[in-house]
Amino acid sequence: MSFTKKLVYGIVKIFVEATIRPHLEQMATIPLEGPYLIVGNHVNSLDGIVMFHYIQPRPLTTLTKEENYTNPFIRILSEAWGAIPIKRGAVDNTAMNLALDALKQGKFLAILPEGTRSRTGEMQQGKQGILPLAVKSGVTIVPVGFHGHEGFSKNFLSFRKTDFYLEIGQPFTIKATMRDLDRDKRQIITDELMYRVAMLLPEKYRGYYSDLSKSTTNYLEFTTFNKS
Repeated sequence: MSFTKKLVYGIVKIFVEATIRPHLEQMATIPLEGPYLIVGNHVNSLDGIVMFHYIQPRPLTTLTKEENYTNPFIRILSEAWGAIPIKRGAVDNTAMNLALDALKQGKFLAILPEGTRSRTGEMQQGKQGILPLAVKSGVTIVPVGFHGHEGFSKNFLSFRKTDFYLEIGQPFTIKATMRDLDRDKRQIITDELMYRVAMLLPEKYRGYYSDLSKSTTNYLEFTTFNKS
């Protein structure tokens, strides 16, 4: 491990352990080896930071918007974690190929389909960009729900630790081919996936996916973790 990477990991460790009260007992159910797609809701920047810190030694990477690389700190953090920059609002084949390669290497790939932080903790409708990657790779998807840390900034300024909860749902794969992915079906499948995340959250955080009676599983095939 390079000096820069060791330094980044050390700083993150100090920051997280000084400011977060983690509730991550379910993390132990995730195998140590991939490939898996980790799909969750997006509350704030802590989602990724806490996940990356506590999921070790599992090899995790993620897709991050290209604009993040203009911020020196985020750039250093992203590069240390091997994040894959992606152009938003465009078909980025380079990023998709790098993501597929990461999965072929047995890595975990974390994606937050809402695309932008909710800040309040309430879920927004998921974007469809994850589907080609999920269908082409065929890997198992693990739904995760983050909650409890929407008040982090206020707690941080008051020198109080913030509770951070991570819930893990039943893994599944997508029962579809690329031919199935017309515009309407893409959103239907995306919503099916996001409802699996919403089910992991307390009701007040479900937002767009509050009405669980609308949840369907027509394109999902449930499975179990492969224990090594």
